[in-house]
Amino acid sequence: MTIMPVDAFNPERDLTSPPLYSLNLSAAQHCVLAWMEDHGGLFGTIPVSVETVAEDCGNSVSTMHEALARLEALNLLVRTTAGLYRINARYYFTLHPELREMITAALTDPPVTPDDRARAPRKVGNTEARRRRNIRSVS
Repeated sequence: MTIMPVDAFNPERDLTSPPLYSLNLSAAQHCVLAWMEDHGGLFGTIPVSVETVAEDCGNSVSTMHEALARLEALNLLVRTTAGLYRINARYYFTLHPELREMITAALTDPPVTPDDRARAPRKVGNTEARRRRNIRSVS
């Protein structure tokens, strides 16, 4: 049995998706992505009412069903088992390479480690020390 080597983390490969223009998205599909971004679908899962999206985008309900189905098939939208949707994070990182670089740095930089001073008890200032000495009874 041979063990396959694990590839090192490569942000250009691991945090990107094909350019959006190459996916030949319709206006309705772009509208669904924009609606999802506006309603928090980028940072969490949200319920998507096709009727509401259709009304907000000025399209028919059937067009929105088709747009959602294509975006889900392209994996631009990720659907949870509960029927909630979120935007694929790779899509977002493709649009924002500066964030991709920051994530890459965070994953490859050494961890912050506390030193002896950080582990020592907190030094209390004079004002706080006086406040602690004046214990008043609760009536």
